[in-house]
Amino acid sequence: MKLLGSLAERLATWPGGDSVRRTVCWGTVSQAKQLGEMGDSTRKWAHAWIRHHMQRRNLARTEVADAGSGLSNPLLDWYRPQVKRAYLIEFLAEPSVNGNTTILRADLEKGIPLPDESADLVTSASSIEHLSQAGQLLFMTEAERVLRRGGIMVMTVSYIFKLTPEALRLLSSDPALVGTGCTISTRLNLQKMLAAAPRLACPSPPDWRMFPGFEGFSEDSVSGDPDIILDKIGSYGDVRCLPETDALRLRWAEIGLYLVKK
Repeated sequence: MKLLGSLAERLATWPGGDSVRRTVCWGTVSQAKQLGEMGDSTRKWAHAWIRHHMQRRNLARTEVADAGSGLSNPLLDWYRPQVKRAYLIEFLAEPSVNGNTTILRADLEKGIPLPDESADLVTSASSIEHLSQAGQLLFMTEAERVLRRGGIMVMTVSYIFKLTPEALRLLSSDPALVGTGCTISTRLNLQKMLAAAPRLACPSPPDWRMFPGFEGFSEDSVSGDPDIILDKIGSYGDVRCLPETDALRLRWAEIGLYLVKK
C-alpha cells in the first residue's frame, strides 16, 4: 500500500498543524527546523525532539531513567542539572552516586534495575535498536513497569532500511560495530514493541501504516520521502568498518515515541 502525501503534508493535517505533538513520528527536516535545528542530522533531531517534550514538564519534580545515555551528551548535560533525579543506565559504566545523578551498570537485555513505579519519565536516544528483538520487547515491558501512573516515555529509536540476512550478519559481527556497542542483530518491529507495553498509550495516535511491523508499512514510501532525515551506516571518523559493511550503503531514520502510562 502506498502512503499518500509527504510526511510534512500528513503532519500538517493534525489539529493545529503542529508537527511537534505527543505521538509517534519520524524525524523530518521540517520538524527539525520547527525545533530550532538546521540541517539533516538524525542525532540532533532526536535530542531536540526529546528535549522539546521534556521541557514542558516540571523537571525539578521529575525522576528520569535514561537508557543507554552515556555519561555526557548535549541532551543529558541539559536536563541533568534540572531534574529531581537522573538514573543513567549504562552497560560498562562504573556504578556511582553524585548529587542528583545515579549511574547504574546494567545489561538492558536483562531489564532495568529500578523498582516498580520509581520514575516519572523514561527516555533513550537512539540506543534500543542495538538490542536483540527479545531485548527490545523486554525494554518496553520494563519501561512500563518502572514508570509511575501518568509517567511518560519520550525516546527515539533508529530504523534501518533494507536489512537483508546478509546485512544483519555483517552488522552483528563487524569488529568496529562490536567495539563501539553499535551492532544490529534484528529488524525493528514497532508493533511488537508497543504490544509488549499495553499500558503505554499514544495521546495522538498516528497513521500506524507509516511504521514498521504494522500492516501496510512500506519502507520505500518512507525512505523515498525527501522530508525524512536519513543517515548512513558505515565508517565515520576514526571508526573504520569492514569494506563489506560500507558497501551495503545502508540508511537509517529516527522514530520518536511519546507514550503515557495509563
